[in-house]
Amino acid sequence: MYIFYLMRSRSVTGPTGAGKSTFIGRAVGRPEIGVGHDLESCTSEIRAVRYPHSDGERNIVLVDTPGFDDTFVTDTQILRNIANWLHYTYKQNVKLSGLLYLHRISDNRVAGTPLRNLNMFKELCGEDSFKNVILVTTMWDEILEDVGLQREEELQNTFWQRMIKLGSSAQRFDGTEESAWKIINSISVSPSRERSGLQIQREMVDQHRPVHRTSAGKVVLDSFSGLFTGFKGFFKRIGQRPNGRKYNLSDPGSFPFQMPSSSYSMASTATLSDSSTGGSDWTTNTEFSSSGACIEHGYRDALSVAITDLKLALSVADFVHIPCLKDIIIPSIKIASSVESMERAHHGLYQIVENAALLINVITEHAQRGRLSPDTKAVISTLSKALLCIENLVQHLAQQNSQAQEVLQHDDARAISSCANSMRMACDSLRSKLPAENRQTLFRIEVGLATVMQGLEERCHCGIPREALRHLSV
Repeated sequence: MYIFYLMRSRSVTGPTGAGKSTFIGRAVGRPEIGVGHDLESCTSEIRAVRYPHSDGERNIVLVDTPGFDDTFVTDTQILRNIANWLHYTYKQNVKLSGLLYLHRISDNRVAGTPLRNLNMFKELCGEDSFKNVILVTTMWDEILEDVGLQREEELQNTFWQRMIKLGSSAQRFDGTEESAWKIINSISVSPSRERSGLQIQREMVDQHRPVHRTSAGKVVLDSFSGLFTGFKGFFKRIGQRPNGRKYNLSDPGSFPFQMPSSSYSMASTATLSDSSTGGSDWTTNTEFSSSGACIEHGYRDALSVAITDLKLALSVADFVHIPCLKDIIIPSIKIASSVESMERAHHGLYQIVENAALLINVITEHAQRGRLSPDTKAVISTLSKALLCIENLVQHLAQQNSQAQEVLQHDDARAISSCANSMRMACDSLRSKLPAENRQTLFRIEVGLATVMQGLEERCHCGIPREALRHLSV
């Protein structure tokens, strides 16, 4: 948690639940200002509290900020809110006189969210501002003294070492008004003209960078990239089934279907064979018995992961301002949510969601490196229309009884085929623009989409009327 302290203002920052609202409440003699309970975050917006200084000659403003892991607000929105506030105050020539970073000493390790909060704070401030930072430990009443001393030593000698070397100081907050004011008064207040802005203020105002191009913004985007990598690994694992078909991702020629071209047609060429090759392997999600019945594996698990992944992608698209990307993410989330609510669903719908999530992640990572090309935007536009058709389809199926939910009519199968083909066109457009590791993900998507088409052919008899199958290639 951070507290921005201005003299006229100081700022309090740090992880959710670190005690920032409690600190401000004790300092101003109003403990009811806010104590977070349970798992919900108390502070979801920036709040400023003006209060007379104890010397009777001046006022202070304590600015309370939300932590990065807020219950109700995404990290991207929290950073944007903090950045917008800092941008506005800097342009008004209101400069911070001090910053308080609050850390729960009760945390048994500095990893995950606490470490991300600390890294974010460092990038918000910049090393030039470390001399105005007080690193405050809280929640001392929740642990044994010797345990707290050991953790405090580790913080100061490891995680906070460079900050302290560059002028930051470390103090304890024991939950009392006296302790809060001791910490506030320890900040050395220099004249306003001698204060410099924080790193993110200089980046946004002086260097005219958008928030996602700032050092702090890159921390947020890097955290998303790590999560995306984890989800792609999950999708790869759930696809690896015994006795499944394997394809060499490094060798496009090993695929038993035509590789993409601008005139590629999924409906006419996407039949899979039973051949397999060595090398870097990936197994399709659907197996077929000799009777042609479809055997599903792991779709429900994949669906919940896909929904989480898509929501992360939506946060990135909103943060980086990519409206066209939101046009395919939002319907994909709606499709996934509708399918999740259904008691039964045709496996093709699960596969469309899974492959949409993988493709959207590839596009999202690509968009973070630079602008999307006109041809990529064009295929995204085409895909968004196809996804809207699938959205209407699943909303209709969700209202049917469980037996009807997994039966695809002629128009349903055609809509899925069209959507799969739109995804393949997107893969085709992206291939030459991506690094090698992302091109391998495109190959996995292509195998997955070919599996979708296999499920729409006569080899799979799971609930698709023959009449619909006969008309697929028309």
